[in-house]
Amino acid sequence: MYQQLDYSRFKTDINLTQYAAHLGYEIDRKKTTRSSIAMRKDADKIIISKRGSLWVYFSVVDDSDNGTIINFLENRTRKTIAEIGKELQGWMGESVSLPDPQNYVEDVEEQIFDPARVLRIFKRCQPARRHTYLERRGIGGQVLGSPRFAGRIHKDSYGNAVFPHYNDKGICGLELKNADKALFVRGSEKTFWRSNIRAGDNSLVLGEAVIDALSYSILFPSERAIYGATGGGVSPDQSGLVGKFLEGRAGIKKVILITDNDEGGDDLASKIRQSILGSGFEGDVIRHSPSLRGADWNNILVKTRP
Repeated sequence: MYQQLDYSRFKTDINLTQYAAHLGYEIDRKKTTRSSIAMRKDADKIIISKRGSLWVYFSVVDDSDNGTIINFLENRTRKTIAEIGKELQGWMGESVSLPDPQNYVEDVEEQIFDPARVLRIFKRCQPARRHTYLERRGIGGQVLGSPRFAGRIHKDSYGNAVFPHYNDKGICGLELKNADKALFVRGSEKTFWRSNIRAGDNSLVLGEAVIDALSYSILFPSERAIYGATGGGVSPDQSGLVGKFLEGRAGIKKVILITDNDEGGDDLASKIRQSILGSGFEGDVIRHSPSLRGADWNNILVKTRP
């Protein structure tokens, strides 16, 4: 007997983190929050969240790879929509062998931006004149207190380094970093972190991690460079932010992409380059990554310091 498949139920009733775990994806707990689950399988990295009751995801390495569980399977198998429907219908049955509960989450909080909460938390933070974790990574108080970076790196009551993200209305997100932590405060909107802007600046140095941007400023000092970081891979909503930042800043003649020398860095550099060139920026966009495959600029700084 023919059974009509309810694809809308698949998108809401199947826990996408559970299904991804079934396919061999593992949670990256350092970069996971209650509303954003980072999962990896080999070179693929996805971010899973919820919009209302709908489970959704996007790939960190491919802007076109995003959507619901239907899209997730379409982009990872050669199955037709009908075949995907049959598989998911079977997954909802009682005889399914579930993955280890440690490899997925039971539910995800809907991601809700709460700038008022973010601002309240930020007001309790203090400017970091020095930070133990950053010092271990070769970044001392002289850098944090310099005119370029003063007031852009903070410390919370738990001792985490705090990197504020901004939108056109002010602080919109807080990125926390420590030896055992790399995540965003709940309610944050992820845009990108940047250093102070000064008269005469003519270039933008942009990386994935703030510590890489800080490291680059030590390894390749420049009095006329703005430093920025995306705080990880860029989401579809983030992809145009750099181009918007450059609009109206005619003095910026060059963008230097300092992404890691790995597959993720290759993809991130490509995404940002395309976004910048599509924005009408007329300056140069170049990439300067470490020559060693797998390295980032903080790795290089730590290895070269006395």
